[in-house]
Amino acid sequence: MLTIYPDLRIFTLSWKNSEHQDEISAKAPQEGELMILRQYGKVTHIVKMLNNQLYRDTNTGDQFNIYRLVQVVWMTDNWEHPPKNDEVFDCTITFPPNGKSIKLENIQAFQERWSKEGLAFQKHVQNVLNIH
Repeated sequence: MLTIYPDLRIFTLSWKNSEHQDEISAKAPQEGELMILRQYGKVTHIVKMLNNQLYRDTNTGDQFNIYRLVQVVWMTDNWEHPPKNDEVFDCTITFPPNGKSIKLENIQAFQERWSKEGLAFQKHVQNVLNIH
């Protein structure tokens, strides 16, 4: 069993374990990479992948029983009105509703908006989310 450290902002990020593709999605982000978490079209967290290990909780009947260790880099302080996708990404992206890991570089709308601007996207996100 894993120990979670809330004061270090470390927790487990779960994926649905319904098909082989879910396991591939859970393994996709590499140690040290950042992941933007969205819920209902709003950005709620940015987390850092702490390792490449995929964990399984076989003692539960829950279908979200594969997970990874992550550390919170940013979390909304306004749960009533977290930033909207369009505000954070500064372009319209239609994300699939399946909770899979998606690399931004593979999204055409994102590439059209940000590919020629170097670190501009990171600076934009820091500004929108007030990360300093």
